[in-house]
Amino acid sequence: MAAWRSIGNPSELSKVQVFSGGACNIRDQQGALLRNVERDQINEWLTQQGVIFYDPQVHPETHGCEYDYEIHSQLEIAARAAAAVKLYEVSPRTFGGVTAMEIAVSQVRRDRPTLIFFSDGNNQTDIIPEHSKEGFPLFLPYGIKDSDDARKAHYQEFIKNANRMRRYLIRFAQELNGLTVTFGDEVFDGDVVIMPTRMHAADIFRALVNAASGKRVVVNFTGGEKSRDASGNPVFMAPARPRKVFMDALLDQYTDEGDELRRAICQLVTINVMTRVVYTQRDAIASLGDLLRAKKILPTAVEAASAAGQ
Repeated sequence: MAAWRSIGNPSELSKVQVFSGGACNIRDQQGALLRNVERDQINEWLTQQGVIFYDPQVHPETHGCEYDYEIHSQLEIAARAAAAVKLYEVSPRTFGGVTAMEIAVSQVRRDRPTLIFFSDGNNQTDIIPEHSKEGFPLFLPYGIKDSDDARKAHYQEFIKNANRMRRYLIRFAQELNGLTVTFGDEVFDGDVVIMPTRMHAADIFRALVNAASGKRVVVNFTGGEKSRDASGNPVFMAPARPRKVFMDALLDQYTDEGDELRRAICQLVTINVMTRVVYTQRDAIASLGDLLRAKKILPTAVEAASAAGQ
């Protein structure tokens, strides 16, 4: 891992060829926070090929330091803008709300090749992830059904993800001309209504896709002033210490929202030369090779054979 060709110096970000992002830290069966390792094999392959990449999952094991938002969020934005190819991992163990919104914008803008990797959640295997009978990947966080410690940790992740998606949408409203955000209890036909007591992850994702596609979208955050933070951002309202029945209901909502978000990604992503969807590390590496050769970052088989013969 110490030998990965992952950029960490701001002065070198213009050299980034692949952005390798998406699923970050995961909660284990006891609710403890662990580094996600599903992209390790892919990042190792990129290093072996001499490809310079940026992986925003900053951790002492791979980057020699802990994540610092003030430093690394800016690095992530710059690296994503510089990369010729983007890889987004959607894990069954992490919610993936912000990743989904980044996929939405990449999908519509199609400014560079994008690979979406639905992983299986276990680095010891390389199989198609668990899925519904319709074939959509599922959201299956560890311990959410049978561990009190894990459930409490996932409840906090639930609140965090709901708030992050709201703030992210507000940010995009400043960039996308077709996206209008309102704050009021008066709702009109066609509005995307976001209530403070529901996550609305798939609704937010679909609204962003439509707005990025050039459609006029109005997102109405209801709930009044009591559902805003000090800066005026809409917040997800949930009790800090819910009783068991209430927590059970909210965590059911969380898993349902995760499943629906994955369904929405699959339904809205157009598979073409610029965007591919894969379900195993093996296929992710093969597709990255194709895209990197198309971008002339890696040599084609003919070019490699010719170079070897010289």
